[in-house]
Amino acid sequence: MKNSIHILLVDDHSLVRDGVEAILRLEKDIQDIDHSGSAKEAIESVKAHPPDIVLLDRRMPDSDGLDLLVELRRLAPRTRVIMMTAAATLQDVEAARSLGAAGHLLKTVRRATLISAIRTVLAGGQCFDQCLPPPTSAPGQKLSPRELQVLENLRRGLHNHEIAQILGISQYTVKAHLKVIFTKLGASGRAEAVTRGFELGLLSL
Repeated sequence: MKNSIHILLVDDHSLVRDGVEAILRLEKDIQDIDHSGSAKEAIESVKAHPPDIVLLDRRMPDSDGLDLLVELRRLAPRTRVIMMTAAATLQDVEAARSLGAAGHLLKTVRRATLISAIRTVLAGGQCFDQCLPPPTSAPGQKLSPRELQVLENLRRGLHNHEIAQILGISQYTVKAHLKVIFTKLGASGRAEAVTRGFELGLLSL
């Protein structure tokens, strides 16, 4: 059995990383803790030493947090990812869940909630809605900036590989974003998603 749970903290604010680490180190079996302040560092760290758990900031300066989530899940399928953010809507939570996150927490959660979430996720469970306040907006309407970019390129009739090249992401990530877009917009396919985009004012002529 492993002596310590290996956790990677991914956040561009060192004070946040230091604070979370201080909390984690109060647990005797959570002593193997790495830090990454950017998406690039996180990818390199996961390649070199795949962690048991990644605590991932939803918004990174050099990458959309969801893009990084997809990439980390591709690199280390056994690694469980918990998204952490200062604020979240139901759409944010569902997007993270759809893209493979095992949990989604607010950075304001209590220590006991964070530790409980880590242990729940490590055991194969999930931690989502119970850790968040009630949603503040109706589901099915708000897309992230990256999802809007994908939708705009759908409107142009581009294929997945073309969208991937334009946005600098993988085709796998494009497919993952499409899945979330279809869910949020209640669309069954690409054409219906574009139609819904115009109806909701997400796209303009």
